[in-house]
Amino acid sequence: MSVAIVFSGQGHQHPGMLPWLRHDAVIAAMTTQLGIGDWRAALADEAWARANRHAQVLITATAVSAWAQLHAALRAASIEVDALAGYSVGEIAACAAAGVFSPERAVALAVRRAELMDAAGRSRPGGLCGVTGVGAAALDELLRDSAVTVAIRNGEESVVVGGPLGESPGQEPAATRLSDGSLDAIEAVLAGRGARCTRLAVTVASHTPLMRAAAEAFAAELTHEPLNAPSLPLFDSDGNRSWSAGQARDGLSRQIATTVRWDAVMDQIAARAPSSVLEIGGGQALARLWLQRHPATPARSADEFRTIDGVIAWIARCAT
Repeated sequence: MSVAIVFSGQGHQHPGMLPWLRHDAVIAAMTTQLGIGDWRAALADEAWARANRHAQVLITATAVSAWAQLHAALRAASIEVDALAGYSVGEIAACAAAGVFSPERAVALAVRRAELMDAAGRSRPGGLCGVTGVGAAALDELLRDSAVTVAIRNGEESVVVGGPLGESPGQEPAATRLSDGSLDAIEAVLAGRGARCTRLAVTVASHTPLMRAAAEAFAAELTHEPLNAPSLPLFDSDGNRSWSAGQARDGLSRQIATTVRWDAVMDQIAARAPSSVLEIGGGQALARLWLQRHPATPARSADEFRTIDGVIAWIARCAT
């Protein structure tokens, strides 16, 4: 009986997420770091919840706390963890779950990651847009001469693209300005070709070259971190297994400015044939992506359950 654990990224955090999560030392440290009292009440303010400097820290802290509380129950039920992976900032929580660093260091690294990315975003403003309904080859051809790149590949016709913004008062319509290479122009052209485009409520172009300065700075700081080799199977954002502390370190910094290959991550996990896949975080985005790509293996989010006992019971049923 085994389960693969995937940790959510930004965008789906909400006040009622993970209702079974107990207040612990990591949550207490997170609320102090963010200067808030009740993190659930803070998430009710959408503007606060969207801010990079809040979201990355809160997502990481709740994820590592949820993992600690769930992991004890998994061991008690003799359920093996077959793989760990994290979507975007979720990779920090995945590394903590694999023992690469402590939960406390995970939160501190999330703080620093957000600071560096915000600084890069102020220097080179950009955004992200979810795109469905256009094939990978057609999209790659469209992006070839633009400043927009694929930030995340979720599937053949499901990606997130990111790049510099281009709209400003007095400019001609974006649909006629494809050559300016902006996200606005690309989005307009894609919409005109029948693709579904959803601009994401984020303030930085994560996983694109606009974040190169942040990636390089984070890599430099991670060289001073006393990291451990993963104690559980850990996969980075390229779908590669991280066997050493150095590989985990490289993966954490590289993904800030390069494409997240979540499709490859899912395929690598599927090859290990877990009994089920459990998402830890707000919402069910990763569970849905999994079921679209590998429907034969059950997947749910821990956010759907009222109690840890409910999570464990579902994992056990999947193995029968």
